[in-house]
Amino acid sequence: MAETGDAHCVAVAEDTLDAFNLFSKRKNPSNAESKRAEETDSLPFSKASACNPYHYKMDYPHMGLCLIINNKNFDSSTRMSTRNGTDVDAAFAMKTFSGLGYTLKMATDQTVKQMKSLMLSVSQEDHSKSASFVCVLLSHGEEGVIYGTDGFEMLENLTKPFKGHRCRSLVGKPKLFFIQACRGSELDEGTSIQTDSVVEQTSERIPVEADFLYAYSTAPGTV
Repeated sequence: MAETGDAHCVAVAEDTLDAFNLFSKRKNPSNAESKRAEETDSLPFSKASACNPYHYKMDYPHMGLCLIINNKNFDSSTRMSTRNGTDVDAAFAMKTFSGLGYTLKMATDQTVKQMKSLMLSVSQEDHSKSASFVCVLLSHGEEGVIYGTDGFEMLENLTKPFKGHRCRSLVGKPKLFFIQACRGSELDEGTSIQTDSVVEQTSERIPVEADFLYAYSTAPGTV
């Protein structure tokens, strides 16, 4: 992230410090740990990331790859309509992640077989010099399901190749999946009240699906 400018680094550092404070409260650190945290917070972001267990190490040669799959046209057998407007979403995603320093790879109108093959191929690349990985999926969908042009596939089957025991060069690095697809047929009417909750989780070893972020454009069950 340091490659994108000092101002951006400061903003990101501030965000990570907020997250660190949250972890500190949940873990109830000792006085020695608290002192180390304070000393780490005073370091520049790149150095803090290397010392702080709650910061990702971002001083790799590359930010990483951003894979965008943009499915617009579908076979008549799927009964899925053309996704007008998806090219605008794809263009915004390209602009956003290229601006953040990611290398872009775009694929359009992919069948299920092509999507699975592409995800597997990318997961088998050497990401050892990359800080992270991003995947943007633009398609029709249902809960837990993403459509290719000729049918559908479970999302977990598409992301499976990136799990820790399969993609070693991305272990301990952020793997970000942004899904622009329906997750059902209900309409989300919204509400004027927003609440956040944090569920405490502890683990003595890193799960194979650690460091995954799934960001959906819709809530479960909604279009």
